[in-house]
Amino acid sequence: GEAVTLQDVHDFCHADRAMQDDSLRVVYLHSKGSYHSQKENHIWRRIMTSASLHPQCLRPPDDSCDVCGAQFYIKYAIMFPGNMWTAKCSYVRKLVPPNDGGRYERLKRESIKKFLFLRMWGVLDATLDSDNVEHFGLGRYAWEHWVASLPSIKPCEIHTTDVGPMILLGKDHGKEFGPEHYKFGMAPQRIEHNLGGRRQARLRLEANPDRQFKEYYYLPGNLLKWFTLYGSDGVPDEDSWVWRDFPAGQKWKELVSLHKERAVDVMVQNSSPRYHSIYPSAEVLRGVNVTVDNHPDTINVFYQIYVTNNGRDQAMKAVEAQFEVLGRGQYQKIRMYVSFSGASRQDAETIISLCRGQPNIECRHVKSEEDKMYGMALSTLKIFCGSNPASRVVYLSNYLPGFSENHVDKIYDTRQIQTMTVSVLSEACTPSERCNVCGISFYPLPFLGFSGNMFSASCRYVDTLLPLDRFEKEMNSIAGDALVGKVTEEYTDALFRFNSRMLGSYQHSIEHWIGS
Repeated sequence: GEAVTLQDVHDFCHADRAMQDDSLRVVYLHSKGSYHSQKENHIWRRIMTSASLHPQCLRPPDDSCDVCGAQFYIKYAIMFPGNMWTAKCSYVRKLVPPNDGGRYERLKRESIKKFLFLRMWGVLDATLDSDNVEHFGLGRYAWEHWVASLPSIKPCEIHTTDVGPMILLGKDHGKEFGPEHYKFGMAPQRIEHNLGGRRQARLRLEANPDRQFKEYYYLPGNLLKWFTLYGSDGVPDEDSWVWRDFPAGQKWKELVSLHKERAVDVMVQNSSPRYHSIYPSAEVLRGVNVTVDNHPDTINVFYQIYVTNNGRDQAMKAVEAQFEVLGRGQYQKIRMYVSFSGASRQDAETIISLCRGQPNIECRHVKSEEDKMYGMALSTLKIFCGSNPASRVVYLSNYLPGFSENHVDKIYDTRQIQTMTVSVLSEACTPSERCNVCGISFYPLPFLGFSGNMFSASCRYVDTLLPLDRFEKEMNSIAGDALVGKVTEEYTDALFRFNSRMLGSYQHSIEHWIGS
């Protein structure tokens, strides 16, 4: 493949001769389209070869550019279409080695993974065109993106701006490519053409600066690529052409000047993304005290109470319904670790009062400071099982996951919540050698999990699971891999559409953990 020859180019530019002569240039050519012998490919190959070997490409006026080819594009990706060019070795040496154990391909893929993940959560978008491996530079198309992968590139091109794809491919019957189509110039020259894309999408972008700021095919995608591939060396210069020629360039320039290679991360934080971590930090968990359980008749319950901003009354009704079940005489002793999320002081006092009103329940309040930290009880359960491998644990919550916070009637469906509570506390749901986790119903699709995410489990099984914070990070990474795999057609989402819940990203990881 092209990677082998491109690595030879990179190695040549690191050889003694090239290191001693900063003006030395190298030409990269290949047998474009020889595998698919078609008239269009023959024409395009000849035109690109001629351009790369043109005297002004081999010796640019005033040594003015780093890389020269037939045409330079910034639409979809910054590249020379067809991937033939002449380049200065002093520039090539700065590029990531193309065939260094797959590092370039891995980092290129990682930048696409970051974008697709952020798009899934509504932070960035790509409206100018559909997802495909060519535009993202995945697989064999990665090599067409390589030579222009540094923002410091000073590109130039040989063709006049009226030479479009149809002339290149010999499909414009009114025009044939000739000497009159050569005109050396610093690139990019054809800005409007390069940023074309879908017409309606382009018009919407032109009318909306905020959308321009978040459009992958403009600066966000390139910044993600530069920072992932090159770190601090991927920060464009203050006077770079990218700030001038891309929409929302000035806004991004100001952000990058302040935060350098962290600019995209800061933009994400400032955009108030819908995702958030629901698990406590290691420091918070170090302050959690759990009891060593020596009483086989004791049921250790880990109870997560979550109160949404607009569902306080429904949330507390669900809590009362569950306490009605917990207080039934059939349970000899319940030791309950209670975590609050979003609850007011009045709510907390009500819950403590409910605990004290049940003689068979010993309540332990595990304090949760943040409104969105509704993974505290599950994290505490994991810690408990580390000290009590022979115990049984029950996980309860007063809400049903998977619904928008606007649907409080579904989140706090009291009847369903009470039924699930009865099921997981029942003797029939006690873990055994044949069954290490039990819930009201288990589903293998769209992911392995229990209805309502309430369950009774053996600590020996829980001990085999990852800690919750690490599990969340792993699930985020897997979600990104799945999104890239869909583009490359390694995976399909024909059965269930990929979204943050199906893929178990961030707060949705809580539903995937027990079945992982």
